[in-house]
Amino acid sequence: MHRVLRRGDARSRITAGLLMGVVMVVAGAACSSNNGSSSSAQTIPSTAPAASNSIGAGSIPGQTSLDVPAFPTYYDAHKDVVIVTDAYPKTAAMIFHANYAPSLSAVKPETQPRWFIIKGTSAPGQIAVLGSEPGESDYSPLWQTINVTWKPGVTPVLLTSDNMIDSLAKKGELTETTTSQVVNATVVSVGS
Repeated sequence: MHRVLRRGDARSRITAGLLMGVVMVVAGAACSSNNGSSSSAQTIPSTAPAASNSIGAGSIPGQTSLDVPAFPTYYDAHKDVVIVTDAYPKTAAMIFHANYAPSLSAVKPETQPRWFIIKGTSAPGQIAVLGSEPGESDYSPLWQTINVTWKPGVTPVLLTSDNMIDSLAKKGELTETTTSQVVNATVVSVGS
């Protein structure tokens, strides 16, 4: 069955298409205006739409490529890469150079997987540690932030898993401090 396209229908579709294009350009400009950086950031170019590992590659008409700040993290002794986009409350948004997202206040941090941010003295090469990754039953791009600090007199070792952190906390070698921070940090690359 063929539908006859009337002149008004074509004009409406063109107008809607142009409007969507304007919305995408404005949204892209707004997203790229928050380009805070960190010394531990590495830049990964997105290669939409051809690359098979690009998130949503080719899913939006007119999709362009964009360089985004990406951060290595540990998960179970291998490295993953995350991009941090949004955080709650405002202090977390400032800490992680992310968009302040007030709607994340509705998320109960204890329902999300944990990510561990090591504060103060740490072992050389220390980066954040994830408590989950894509493929795990509890994975979510929203994280409950746990600050980790070594106890005085303890020589820091490289922390590479949540189980390692929990074990050292039970031994009294470090402290885990649960925060109310919820951070949207999507894992974009899973190591092996």
